[in-house]
Amino acid sequence: MSTLLMGTMFAIALPAGKAALDSLELGNATREVERELQTARMRAVSANRPMRVKLNCPEDGQYRLVEVTGIVATDGAGSRCDESQYGFPAPRDNDRATPEHDGPLRRLDSSIDALLGPELEFSPDGTTRLVVNGTVQTMTTDGVVQVERNGAIQEITVNALGRIALVR
Repeated sequence: MSTLLMGTMFAIALPAGKAALDSLELGNATREVERELQTARMRAVSANRPMRVKLNCPEDGQYRLVEVTGIVATDGAGSRCDESQYGFPAPRDNDRATPEHDGPLRRLDSSIDALLGPELEFSPDGTTRLVVNGTVQTMTTDGVVQVERNGAIQEITVNALGRIALVR
């Protein structure tokens, strides 16, 4: 009788435990991305340089904080997330085309299914703008970054004033 009861309890608890683990991993991944957005904003202000967060760069589930140099060939480089070409930590030199404030390439856990959202640029005054096809645009609505795992989605919103918030 107790073996039957234990089997029933495990049958009930196992899916609940898996759902809790899925939720925990999704929350952790979302907080990682949110922290990178906060870091980009703080670095833009402290370095007095615009900073961008590139999502799915160079591959799905990867992201990187990059400095805007003002040099089109550097800022628009398709290899900008390649650490072998744009290293971390960056070399210090007097060449404006060399970004000094790029962050490391970050990777979400392989259990995360999708990382979706716009490329965001944080200005030295702390405000935020969208980057669409390399063109910086004023935000008219909040930017929304989504992290997805097993059909569940968590969102991070970023408004034009630079406020970054996890959506609960």
